[in-house]
Amino acid sequence: MTFQAIISYIYLLSLLFASLCSLRRIRTIDAASKIIAILVCCAFINECTAYYLAKKYHNNLPLYTIYSFFEFGILCLYFSKIIDVFIKKKIGIYIGILGIILGILNLIFLQHLYDLNSYFLLFESLSVIGMALFAFFRMLLKQDSLKLNKYPHFWFTSILLFFWSITFLSLGLYEYINTRLHRSIVTIDTALDIIGCITYIGLGCVFLLYPKMQKHK
Repeated sequence: MTFQAIISYIYLLSLLFASLCSLRRIRTIDAASKIIAILVCCAFINECTAYYLAKKYHNNLPLYTIYSFFEFGILCLYFSKIIDVFIKKKIGIYIGILGIILGILNLIFLQHLYDLNSYFLLFESLSVIGMALFAFFRMLLKQDSLKLNKYPHFWFTSILLFFWSITFLSLGLYEYINTRLHRSIVTIDTALDIIGCITYIGLGCVFLLYPKMQKHK
């Protein structure tokens, strides 16, 4: 078994770990955290399906393309639940709708269903990074007495920012590496799996520690 295959299996296990942890807390967490739980569980189902399609049909790009729209909508819904300004004016929902429309237009006119929808993924990355940074700003501005290290949404937002910042950089260089350095593309994919492992293990740990965080808000 190659190193890349081992990392891929560990990545799936990290997704399973995060999914089980989120389901364990699903009845005791708030609405915004439940959205993250749904996202994690759907990500696990998506990756298992993608693995099956890759083995049987040698192409899973259409699945990832469609899933990216769902993922973006869920993330926008999450930020619309934790950012006070977004709650009042439903800004997160509008961003989600606009982004999905742009993604569909991208499929129609620029990148097709069987292509890597890198343009939309770059847009998604920038949007999530922007919303995460704005969420931090509102946490500091409106919740001065809040202990951030004991606040679950501080950690959820930090993990999302970590993941999407690296994803943005990787996507920005992906096409260049793919066309100029063919042998290095496997390294990029493996690195993204490692980042995914760190991300989902982190999310799982937040769910595990959720009750203790709630006691020290």
